[in-house]
Amino acid sequence: MAEQSTRVTDDEVMKVILDHLVVRGVSAERIVRGATWKADLGIDSLDILTLTQELEDTFHVKIGEEDAIDLRTVGDAIDYIVRVSGGGARTEGEGAHNA
Repeated sequence: MAEQSTRVTDDEVMKVILDHLVVRGVSAERIVRGATWKADLGIDSLDILTLTQELEDTFHVKIGEEDAIDLRTVGDAIDYIVRVSGGGARTEGEGAHNA
């Protein structure tokens, strides 16, 4: 049987990001797709590095240094992880905005 990758969803990536940031004191209500890491969420480069490592470990992907620099928002990170994990596009009707 051929090995098949598991599709990663936006919600799965968001949960990892939420869990990671809430533990560090970021209010869950502020963690939305359009939120920027520093300006909106107030996290520093070390927090971003540890989050990147957690995303890599959780979803078995590699985030290159140049790619990581381009991930300016929560939504950028979600879209990147879904794309590189082979998850493809979000399914219609599944909202990325759960408030």
